[in-house]
Amino acid sequence: MPAKVKKAAQGVEGAAKYAPRLVLDLPKTNLPVAVLLRDLPLTRRVKVVDIGANPMAADAAHKPLLDLGACDVVGFEPQPVAFAELAKIKSERETYHQFAVGDGRQRMLRVYQDHGMTSFLPAYEAGQKAIAMRPWSGLLEEIAFDTKRLDDAGLGDFDLLKIDVQGAENEVLAHATKALAAATVVIVELRFFRLYEGEPMLGGFDTQLRSMGFELHKFLFTKTRSLRNSQNARLRHRYFRDQILDGDAVYIKDISQIEGFTDAQLMHLAVLASAVFESHSLTLFCLDHLVARGAVPANLPARYVDSLPASMRIEGDSPQGQV
Repeated sequence: MPAKVKKAAQGVEGAAKYAPRLVLDLPKTNLPVAVLLRDLPLTRRVKVVDIGANPMAADAAHKPLLDLGACDVVGFEPQPVAFAELAKIKSERETYHQFAVGDGRQRMLRVYQDHGMTSFLPAYEAGQKAIAMRPWSGLLEEIAFDTKRLDDAGLGDFDLLKIDVQGAENEVLAHATKALAAATVVIVELRFFRLYEGEPMLGGFDTQLRSMGFELHKFLFTKTRSLRNSQNARLRHRYFRDQILDGDAVYIKDISQIEGFTDAQLMHLAVLASAVFESHSLTLFCLDHLVARGAVPANLPARYVDSLPASMRIEGDSPQGQV
């Protein structure tokens, strides 16, 4: 075969090798994740499981991917008012179920004055006396629910588990070992200051997740409040938020064991790190390992850096595909 023809044939073969298998009709966007969604050989969209998908809370961290049509969401929300709102506003890529995830037993859901604080657990009244925050624990109603174990929910492989269940996190995880087999990310609200009786708090949840092969990666945010005192009426409270309450934490599959990740896990973790929790070095870490495996083009990490805001980059040539 003539050299030019042979080279052309190799080029076509190489293009086919790295061609995306999932083709998304992406809207115009400047988000760096667009480079990944166009060029990674993904076979399916990122899949998110959202437990406690109350729409009255702030926008979910995965919303940027959802807006791009790049993820599918399966959510669970037992509270009738919240579930009705989800059914009204959901997109075609979202599916929600009105039952509670737990240990498979019947539980009593306590709907509090602040619906976002609804929980299986009773409020810890002693803690509320110490914190300067609006009253939230007035009990509006109690609803009996049969819970379903996540391992029994028939979800198939998914990539991100988001949990916001106000104190029942360990109960969910204890029955999610099989369900989490392919997942690489768990986002959970970690509690530092007790708001419910019997909740596991930071230490209990961290121990549980580490035993399942996940490590703490970062916090998306933390929430703080002022402590009650005799001078509350004289204080501008934004300057006195001294007590940390809780915050959303990102746990990722233990990357010291990266050799055990499948290519699909690396690709989906790269996408999540980029679009959901903005850990661009983790994205590049995953891309470098994909390059080393021959799963993506060697210049993809450099092209990803090119897509980042100029304020985050040092201009100039850089090595490509080195782990």
